[in-house]
Amino acid sequence: MSMTSTPRPMMGRAHEGYVHDVMLWSGQRSFVRAAADFVRQGVVAGELALVALPAVRLRAVRAALGEAAAQVRFAEMETLGANPACLIQAWVDFVAEAGDRPSRGVGEPLWAGRTGVEVTECQLHEALLNDAIPATAPLWLRCPYEVGALTDEVVEEALHTHPWVADSDGLARTNALFGGHDLGAAAFASPLPAAPAATIVRAITPSTIRAVRDLALQVARACGITDDRAADLGLALHELGVNSVLHGRGRGTLRLWRTSQALVCEVTDQGVVADPLAGRLAPGTEELDGRGLWMVNQLCDLVQLRSSAAGTTVRVHTWL
Repeated sequence: MSMTSTPRPMMGRAHEGYVHDVMLWSGQRSFVRAAADFVRQGVVAGELALVALPAVRLRAVRAALGEAAAQVRFAEMETLGANPACLIQAWVDFVAEAGDRPSRGVGEPLWAGRTGVEVTECQLHEALLNDAIPATAPLWLRCPYEVGALTDEVVEEALHTHPWVADSDGLARTNALFGGHDLGAAAFASPLPAAPAATIVRAITPSTIRAVRDLALQVARACGITDDRAADLGLALHELGVNSVLHGRGRGTLRLWRTSQALVCEVTDQGVVADPLAGRLAPGTEELDGRGLWMVNQLCDLVQLRSSAAGTTVRVHTWL
């Protein structure tokens, strides 16, 4: 795999605007050293810092930072990014809190062991993240990807979704392999793989919304999903059913099937979601639209949303 990068002066300073870079790494020791050095430089410069990594690497980086760790925020990515659609709000909140103060973060949403559907949603997250943060925000966000543990295809896609790449000297340089700021919108408008033939199918209409929710509850419990999680799924599907009736020309379709890893519930309709960030950002107190999709992302293990002129698909995964 070849990679070409062009130096940009002064990229050691985060206050020049939003920088979203990818750091390719191999070897735990070198990763910890590089991540800790990056964060420590920010702390010394008086920047706000947030580190979100899988738990094992998070502990190692915290230890390597020593006393500087007291001035850094840490989050386990297994929790923060369990549903990748929830990650953008975390970075938006971090930027809002920092205000004009330069800030930097380390976020590893995609690590070896993520399922195929999680990989797909992490890749969409990375593409959408380029435009979710204002270009003038003084955030330097570094996303590590483990070469060797991840497939070549995943690493190549990481290079396509990051405008910047971390060099061996720790600086960020423009990435010649970046695919452009339209990647996120294009992926959002692309259809998901077709549902399997052996599925439960029900029509969603004003009169069937409750029955659809009850069916999901019944199937979830039959799959061994706990009552609390089944109730969350039922509430999420109620919200999606209401959305289909209100915004999908009065009706939609529910499909349910089981994989080796999850109960999958899919709602499709003829409505169009124009904003690829819908459901990823908390709606304001005065906003009437968007609350349902936001709630679904908060309630469910993993959510896939795709929309185009052909209609909208929301696919909810509940892990078994």
